[in-house]
Amino acid sequence: MNKPEKTKFGSIKAAMAKNNKLTAGISFLFLFLIMFGLFAFIITGLYRFGLIEFPAFIQNLFFKSVGGEPEPEKDDKNIYDFLLSQNSNGNAAGGEALSATISLENIRDALAGIKLPDCLHLEVEASYYINGEVSRSEQMSFWKKGDKCKYLLSVDFVPEESYINDSQYEQFEDLAKGVRSPKRPAELSLGGIPHMPDINGYLDLIKEGEIIGCGLVQNDESNIIEITYVLPPLNQRELIRVSLDSGVVLEVRSYGPDGENMFYRCETEIVAAWYDGGGAGAAPPIDDSMFDLK
Repeated sequence: MNKPEKTKFGSIKAAMAKNNKLTAGISFLFLFLIMFGLFAFIITGLYRFGLIEFPAFIQNLFFKSVGGEPEPEKDDKNIYDFLLSQNSNGNAAGGEALSATISLENIRDALAGIKLPDCLHLEVEASYYINGEVSRSEQMSFWKKGDKCKYLLSVDFVPEESYINDSQYEQFEDLAKGVRSPKRPAELSLGGIPHMPDINGYLDLIKEGEIIGCGLVQNDESNIIEITYVLPPLNQRELIRVSLDSGVVLEVRSYGPDGENMFYRCETEIVAAWYDGGGAGAAPPIDDSMFDLK
């Protein structure tokens, strides 16, 4: 009777040994997949940030959309290279202005690939000058999230007007008088917002004049194009500085015909800017509730 019991226990031990081998195999496979996924994630991140490069055939296999067309890029590398190719004086050191022969047409071509970030927060200050002294200043805070936008306008740092567009309806409020308009279908475009630093409005304005100077500046923070043009119909000269990273006009200076007496200056600070899917995984600090109409 003892023999069968030993056989029985032997069968159980053999089954347990097989089970242990199977469990060990599955554990090893699972650990391998985790390590492989982590390695692929790190390598992909390094590639996306431009720290490593893959051979062309690997890029075609894994980093381009179906049909072989490259995915649209959010950075300005190609745009900067395009403008740099227009440079008439060859290469220059990083951070220095590059003299370039650039027409309105190739400026438009270069900026055509730039769109305002999907989520944007700007702080704008505009100053008006008389005889070299500031006679009036206006401050504007601007927020954009998708098709929604809002601005708060102050005069000499005193709140004067607010505007909210929830993508369907809009509403104005006279903060000085405490009067709020009824909401109505949204009609105001970005170009209609006071001091809105949108490049498209300035490109349309340049149509009326002539570009007399242009330069490129590349530094650690941004790539900037500086354009100087004259506007005979308005008897004035203007200089604008445009970020090639976002399409935001960072500075505008307006002068009389002599190009010396400045009567208007507008400076823009980009507080936050995100493209959908491009914020390093962080949600933009712009809450939908700030676009609620009263």
